[in-house]
Amino acid sequence: MTAVDSWDRVMVIVPHQDDEILMAAGIIRHLVNRQRSIDIVMATNGDYGCRDLSVGRARLQETVKGLKLLSVPITGLHILGYADTGMPAEDSFLTHLYEEKDAQKLYPSGCGDHTYGLLEKPEFHMEKQGCHAPYCRDSFRQDLKAVLMDKKPSCILTTSPWDIHGDHSGLYRFVCEVLDELKKEEGYAPELYTGLIHSPAGDENWPLRETKIFDCPEGLEEKTSLKWQERIRIPVPEEMLFEKGEKNLKLQALLQYETALEPNAYDFLMSFVKEEEILWKMR
Repeated sequence: MTAVDSWDRVMVIVPHQDDEILMAAGIIRHLVNRQRSIDIVMATNGDYGCRDLSVGRARLQETVKGLKLLSVPITGLHILGYADTGMPAEDSFLTHLYEEKDAQKLYPSGCGDHTYGLLEKPEFHMEKQGCHAPYCRDSFRQDLKAVLMDKKPSCILTTSPWDIHGDHSGLYRFVCEVLDELKKEEGYAPELYTGLIHSPAGDENWPLRETKIFDCPEGLEEKTSLKWQERIRIPVPEEMLFEKGEKNLKLQALLQYETALEPNAYDFLMSFVKEEEILWKMR
């Protein structure tokens, strides 16, 4: 028995392509094996540093392939289609949007000023409204609110407010803001869990490489409100056990994300291939 056995109608909301695999590939596979409802929401297109749509669309295609390996169909993927402008809070697109006082102010990136998706899978706003959404705070908040209302998950998994990537912490704050609105307006209050990807210890130090379980990141309890002993440990399914090596399904899913597998990131990404995944319950 695992923590996910009682879950139904689960939504994983992440900032970038591969975050859903790093944080929750085993959880997603558990839910698929149990024929539970699972939806993946991709907030940005991961197009940092690109001047056109090529990188964003390549990364979205990689997500489609990675999720297919976990038996999640393209209908279970929801692309919000916003920009990725950098990791530090001062560069982060989602942190900028969250902290912006003018909800209509446009925040263009190097790729453009409005949402986009794939030809075979348009972004959520295009699917629902028949047009692209501008890169502004109000559009992102409304799209996030609409996808939650469309699916009404009973359980949400997203990135941590203590993640040092500005898009990860910014997304968490947006999710909480929208959930507060929906609780007041609709009485809707799903369970909320978060996973940690970029820890205060730094990507070069955590997670430890080539270990079967996660260790406590240095500085976690001094720099955040998270308590290591309060983490929820979820064993991965048999097809993702560490001993499976190259046949490990989580490893194989990660290998689909070729754009992210740069030499300086490979070891970090592969260090999430362990025999457990960890979450903290926030609400």
